[in-house]
Amino acid sequence: MNLDAFNNLELIPELLKTVQDLKILVNILKPELSTKRGVAMFLGTTERTVNNYIADGKLIEGKHFNRKNGKILVFIEDAVIEFKINRGKGR
Repeated sequence: MNLDAFNNLELIPELLKTVQDLKILVNILKPELSTKRGVAMFLGTTERTVNNYIADGKLIEGKHFNRKNGKILVFIEDAVIEFKINRGKGR
């Protein structure tokens, strides 16, 4: 059995801490995706463009955002992230 594979096991806790630190940093730098302003910043667009995405059916009520009394109440973070990924792929 080759024991060389076990030589760097002591690095695992340090790697885990680095990953956790990166997750914290991403949450600090990521705009609030529940608001139109935050979604616009995240997508690299303007709030007007977000409105156009809604009007054009690119952002879908019930999937990307929810309304109450005709007003956007909240955007759905996971769906907005998925929209950005797919938009980058040309979908």
